[in-house]
Amino acid sequence: MVASVAEAKAEKKEKRPSTSHLKTVPETRELRDRVRAEAARVGLTFDRSRLLTKPVLQQTAEELLRGMGLGEQYLGFTMVCLTNEFWREQIQGVDFKRRLLLLPHCLKHAEGCPADYDEFGLDCKKCGACSIADFKVKAEDLGYKVLVSEGTPIVLKIIVSGHVDAIVGVACLNVLEKALDKILLAGIPCVAAPLLSSNCRSTSVDDDWVSELIDLKTPPPGAKTKTYVHLLRAANQICEEPELSRLAPRTRSLAPAPVEGLFSRDPK
Repeated sequence: MVASVAEAKAEKKEKRPSTSHLKTVPETRELRDRVRAEAARVGLTFDRSRLLTKPVLQQTAEELLRGMGLGEQYLGFTMVCLTNEFWREQIQGVDFKRRLLLLPHCLKHAEGCPADYDEFGLDCKKCGACSIADFKVKAEDLGYKVLVSEGTPIVLKIIVSGHVDAIVGVACLNVLEKALDKILLAGIPCVAAPLLSSNCRSTSVDDDWVSELIDLKTPPPGAKTKTYVHLLRAANQICEEPELSRLAPRTRSLAPAPVEGLFSRDPK
């Protein structure tokens, strides 16, 4: 009986459709640059007074690809390019010290990497053997906070904590797809450079594209997109000390791990 109930629930649960056929990174640099250039042109038409939604983003990407005579396999890559253009101006207006650079650990050399992992991700030793160190040093010199980690939970925790106001990311299209819904909902300004493959081992990226995204800097834009970030942060503060103890006094002391610990590593 128990098994039959479980099976019935499993049947009712909708299976998420596969999107693997939509997540091909254009094979040549020339084609990637063409898609980026067209996304920049289309991005000029976006209404930045309101949040970008996934249906609008997907429809715009599909129309862009049709106009270029390209197949749907590049849809994921094109959506990333369009999202970059939507947020580009607002990223440029955020102080470097209020930005987070999020790098994937799979950029490291799988063999011989001296870095260790801690609760926040890869603790890069800046040995210079891979591009992680190059990006990390460049960003930290500008004032960025840098994490070599993956997954949206830690990113959302950082966003609602109020420590950063914008994200520059590098990730494979699989990870970017998972993060897209949450980022669009929260409305955190973000730009990203997709990895050239999703094999999670000694992968690569267009290095100059990442450097360009890190360097983005202009005066703040005239029109700022309304987002829910301030509400997320207010809700988060209710669940943090000292507000939590004021609202719900506890009989014994418990010290939650502060988000500040994410950025307390000594530079190496």
